[in-house]
Amino acid sequence: MRPDQKIVAEMATDTHGHYALHHIPSGTYELRATSPLFLPTIRENLELAASTRVVVNLTLNTLYEAFRWLPAEPRKAGEPPDDWTWTLRLSADRPLLRMLQNGPLVVVTDSNGNRTLKARVTLRGGDSRFGDGGVHQDFELARSLDGSRGLVLRADLADPVETDSPAVRMVAGYEHRLAFGNSFRTVGIVEDHPGIAGGAVQGLNSFALRNAETLNLMPGVEAQVGDQVLGFHSTSTTVGNYPFALLMVQSGHTRYSYSVATSPDAQSAGMVDEETNLSAAATELNGQLVTEHGLHQQFTISHGTDGSGRAMSVSVYHDQIDNPIVNGGGAPTNADLNSGNLLFDPVAGQLSAAGQSYSATGIVAEIRNPMGANLRLTVDAATGEALAAASQMAEPVSFSAPLEQMHPEAAEMVAISAAGRVDRTGTAWRAAYRWQTAGTLTPVAPFATALPDAYLSLYLRQPIHCRMLPNGMEALVDVRNLLAEGYRPFLSSDGSQLYFAQLSRSIEGGLSFSF
Repeated sequence: MRPDQKIVAEMATDTHGHYALHHIPSGTYELRATSPLFLPTIRENLELAASTRVVVNLTLNTLYEAFRWLPAEPRKAGEPPDDWTWTLRLSADRPLLRMLQNGPLVVVTDSNGNRTLKARVTLRGGDSRFGDGGVHQDFELARSLDGSRGLVLRADLADPVETDSPAVRMVAGYEHRLAFGNSFRTVGIVEDHPGIAGGAVQGLNSFALRNAETLNLMPGVEAQVGDQVLGFHSTSTTVGNYPFALLMVQSGHTRYSYSVATSPDAQSAGMVDEETNLSAAATELNGQLVTEHGLHQQFTISHGTDGSGRAMSVSVYHDQIDNPIVNGGGAPTNADLNSGNLLFDPVAGQLSAAGQSYSATGIVAEIRNPMGANLRLTVDAATGEALAAASQMAEPVSFSAPLEQMHPEAAEMVAISAAGRVDRTGTAWRAAYRWQTAGTLTPVAPFATALPDAYLSLYLRQPIHCRMLPNGMEALVDVRNLLAEGYRPFLSSDGSQLYFAQLSRSIEGGLSFSF
C-alpha cells in the first residue's frame, strides 16, 4: 500500500508461506500481512528503488501470544456481569483487532456486532405437512454468550384439534467455536404429537440428539464428523444411531468433498441445528415403528467465484435406502389403522407408510447464476431411482396392496428455482418447480435435501410497516405443490378414497415478529 492507504498490489501466499509481488513501481510502501486467527503484521516505510529486488520476511503471531503482553481491561463501574466480554477476540469474528498508525492496538466493531440477543415469535397455520398441521405458536431465541459460544432455543406449541393436549416441539442447541476454525455443536430435540395414531395407540413421542465437530486439518482441508441419536415411541419403541462424516478440500475457487451419511436429516455440521420435523421420518411396518435411513456416499466437485454468486457443482452418489417413507392422505378406516403399516395424522389429514427398500446410483448437478442484484436463478438435475406406483386400481383394495406393488425404477428430476428481493417493499420471495418421472412417489436423490420440493412451490416474506405495529413484523406465506400434482389415488376396502403422493399440497400462512 502507498502512504495514502491506496492498495497497489495484493496476493495470497502458497502452501509454504512464500509470496512474490512483481512490477511494483519505485517508491515508499507499507506491506501488510493478514490471516484468520492471527494478528496482522505491518512493515512500514519500505523503500523500493527501480530495477531492484527486495526480500521481506514477515511473521504472524498467534492470538494466544498476544495475551502475554496485552494488558487486561478492568471492569467498568456499574457494568452488568452478563455484558462482560474479553477485549481481545478471535480475528475471524467481530470485534476485530486492528492496529492504528502510530498508535496502540484497538478493537473495532460494527453496529451489527452489538446485537448478542435475537428472538423471533411466529404465529402460523393452515393445511400443512404430516406432523405439522394446525395453528402453531413458535418462539426462537438465539444468544451469543461471548465471541466463541452461542445458544439457540426454539419452542413450537400447536393448538389441540383432535385431542385435548397440544403438540409440542422443543429444541435446544449449543455451539462452541474453538481456535483455528474448529468448532463443536450439539442440539437436542423433543417432540410430542398426541394426535398421530398408529393401530390402537394414539400419540407419537420422539427425540433426537445431534452432535457435530468441525476440524481444520490444514489450510484448505476441513473435516466434519458427527452423529444423530433418534428415537420414537408409540405402539412400540425404536432407537437408532446415525453417524456422518465429511471431508472437504479447497483449491482456489474449486472444492472437492466426500461424504458418508446414514440419515437425510444429519449429513454435515451445518444441518445439525436446521429446522426438522422428526415425526416425518417415522412410520409403522408390520406393527413396529421404523425410521427411514440408509447408507449414502457422495463425491462432489463444486466451483464458485467469490463475490459474484456464480457457482456450479456435480455430485456422484450411491444410496442404500431402508424403509423409504411414502406420504399420502385421505381418511383411512379402522382396518387400515390396525394393519400396522401406517401412521395417520388427523390434524393434517395425511398418512405415512414404509415402502420397499432399494439401492440407487446417480448424478446430481446444479448451476446457480445471479440475474441482477436482487435475483438468483438455479437449475438442478438428477438421475437415480425412486419408488414408483403400480397402475391405477379401479377396484377397492386393502391399504397394504398398493404398498406391496410399489417397486424401484430408474427416474430423473429437473428443477428450476428463482429467488429475490424487492428493494422498494422489502419483499423476499422464492418460486420453484421440480419435475420428476411420472408415477414416482419418492424423491430422486433423497439425501440431496437442498433441492426444491416436488412440483410448484412458492414462498413470500413481506415486512409490515405500520404505525400501529412494532418494527420487525412480517407476513409469511408458504405454499408447496400448489397444483396437487403427482397424486396416485385408490379406493380402500370400505370404498373411501386414499392417495399416495411424493408431496401433498400444503398452504401455510402466518405472522412473524423479530426483536
